[in-house]
Amino acid sequence: MRICQFLLSRGDGGLEKHVRELSHSLLEAGHDVFIIADPLFIKTLPQSLQQHATPISASMSRHNPILWMRLLKILQQLNIDIVHAQASKASYVLGLLRRFVNAKTVGTLHNIKHDVSSYNKLDHIITVSKQLSTYVQHQHVSVVYNGIHSHTVSAINLSEQFNLPSHLPTFCAVGRLVSAKGFLDLLDAIDGLPLNLLIIGEGPERVKLEQRVMSLSNNTMCRLLGHRQNVPELMAGADGILISSHREGFSYVFSEALLQHKPILATDVPVANEVLAQELIVPIGKAPLFRERLIALLNDRERWLTLMEPAFLLAKNELTIEAMLNGTNAVYDQLKNKNG
Repeated sequence: MRICQFLLSRGDGGLEKHVRELSHSLLEAGHDVFIIADPLFIKTLPQSLQQHATPISASMSRHNPILWMRLLKILQQLNIDIVHAQASKASYVLGLLRRFVNAKTVGTLHNIKHDVSSYNKLDHIITVSKQLSTYVQHQHVSVVYNGIHSHTVSAINLSEQFNLPSHLPTFCAVGRLVSAKGFLDLLDAIDGLPLNLLIIGEGPERVKLEQRVMSLSNNTMCRLLGHRQNVPELMAGADGILISSHREGFSYVFSEALLQHKPILATDVPVANEVLAQELIVPIGKAPLFRERLIALLNDRERWLTLMEPAFLLAKNELTIEAMLNGTNAVYDQLKNKNG
């Protein structure tokens, strides 16, 4: 099939990672893959994808007719079978042009930030979690979890590298230093507990977090590591992963932790709340409850791992690149074989 991935983003986070990996997997599966995206994103693609990529400025407003006309012209020239819009802005613009596009249309909902009614104009909607699928009213909705490569990584000795007490358990928390990640809640929850915490990421809340770290009790150690390229290796050296987010679309950190067979304690956000045992899910923003649950799990770590076993199995079957490709291909095949 001739498939076009359409993205209107200038970032470099989970959304962009998903589009890169999905596009590469589709290409390897034998499809003709085209990409319409901002020049900054196109530069991050391998040459095999860049040669079939067409630039379009993501800085233009979704309400700009120049953007609409530019996209329509590109799509008409490509003569494709499927055009797949990634995230809300691209789906909104594609929905406006649906009647003029001679291709089946798909939109993937990655998170809830805007009104999602524009997705209803498309032929099919993919959501990256079951919870997100409840926000859309459409006859054709599929849940396809984002996949990651299943690979073996070399664990880093965290206590040695970051001068941490080696007799204490070490946990990782990963994400941008923004309020939505709930890291201040997490620090409140662990304050006074005999453990090490590494927070991996950078962002505008760094100063607040630094101040809170300085006020932690002496038996609780925390390091703010900033942005790191070796997150999987750091996670591999940890005793567990803590997720304190107030909201999530799809967490690659969660998937990586599961594929590494790491115990997890998380707030009530997707995809954790669809996969983990209820004992491993804590209400959002409730630091005392998070603390209470973490203490109980630390006191019986064997039971913690037992509670994780069903999630480890699910990750092996549903959170890989192969599973994501199969799920997406199934949607494309359904649309291609549909009359009209």
